[in-house]
Amino acid sequence: MVCDPSNLPRGCHDDARTSDPARRRRFHYAAPVDPTVGSFDRATALRRLADEQFDVLVIGGGATGAGVALDAASRGLATALVERTDFAAGTSSMSSKMVHGGIRYLQQFEIQLVYQSLRERHRMLQNAPHLVRVLPFVMAIYNKGGMIPRWFAWALSPVLWFYDLTGGAKIGHRHRHLGRDATIAHMPVLDPERIHSSYLYYDAQVDDARMTMAIARTAALEHGAVIANHAPVTALRKDADGRLVGATIDAGEHGHIDVRARAIVNASGVWIDSIDTLDGDPTPVIRPARGVHVVVPRALLDNDAAVIMSRPGERASVFAVPWGDHTYIGTTDTDYDGDLDRPYCTASDVDYLLGALNDSTTNDVTPADVVGTWAGLRPLLRTAGSDKTADLSRRHRVTRSASGLVSVAGGKLTTWRQMAEDTVDEVLDLLG
Repeated sequence: MVCDPSNLPRGCHDDARTSDPARRRRFHYAAPVDPTVGSFDRATALRRLADEQFDVLVIGGGATGAGVALDAASRGLATALVERTDFAAGTSSMSSKMVHGGIRYLQQFEIQLVYQSLRERHRMLQNAPHLVRVLPFVMAIYNKGGMIPRWFAWALSPVLWFYDLTGGAKIGHRHRHLGRDATIAHMPVLDPERIHSSYLYYDAQVDDARMTMAIARTAALEHGAVIANHAPVTALRKDADGRLVGATIDAGEHGHIDVRARAIVNASGVWIDSIDTLDGDPTPVIRPARGVHVVVPRALLDNDAAVIMSRPGERASVFAVPWGDHTYIGTTDTDYDGDLDRPYCTASDVDYLLGALNDSTTNDVTPADVVGTWAGLRPLLRTAGSDKTADLSRRHRVTRSASGLVSVAGGKLTTWRQMAEDTVDEVLDLLG
């Protein structure tokens, strides 16, 4: 039986793209482990980490790390995963909670990334409808000023048609142009003096932390992966030839545990440089970018769609996204050089986001109306040629060090499955 390679509940993997016949025979559609064998109990996991030999040890319990564990275990590899704090504690719970192709990436000619993202979005909607839902987006067009002034609106139509043809229409909705009144109906507080019209298109929204937990639990319970949180890696262990043979973790009350593994994957997101340093390579590859969101009662805006707005004279956009009884407004995209464990939201961040909102609406949302904030860090690849993090590519990159450490860096939440597949392909090549 050939399975959907992205099937989250089953996690089976289609390796038809692999050119090596021996690898296809060895790892062809591994049957799921008996669910009674799998465990998501930390004490049991720590015991197995100390006692067993693994084909691959994954470092990092975010969406990408959990995805690598699921992909590897479903291909028949003896798999372990360790997380420094808790699952989805970093970027994978602090995102904008969107599963999207990224229309603005088309402006950067990242066509392959958009196609890949829309393909993954479609798979997630099919495989996890309890976590991912279609969400309408209203892109406001202004009479004057703003990111999309009236005179430039005509240029958006071919972009959105391309978005639909690339994969957007697979979810059963196509974009359309809305007049001013139809636009304001989606968020009644929009300023009729500023708004000329809008484009309505569709993407998706996800409960990012729950999705990460679902991936990790599927890897453990259905495919036998050994997964432990609050188990930071303190050292990488090498043989006499300098090849990685395992890692040492701090298991708290259980002491230090030496984990034996034939391959190690660094999927630690914005912390990837710290693991590379343990491997002996201090060269930074990640440029963290801080994204801030503020949360207000939804009744203040009464929006039934994600509305994209901008401040006069600025190219950056701001989203107002419904989430239950609340609306969150975001996001910023700025360099960050502070404590990676404690990204922060400043008063100026709140003022900036509320200012963008109030510039496009008739009401006046103040900091006193804010009921919550969060700040997350994007693990962007450090590349030359751009002063702004917003202009950096959201593509991912898989590399292998001289010692055999496989690192997956960059990427975005939407493409976690593709990132996992590419990473495990590299692991299989390493294992021969």
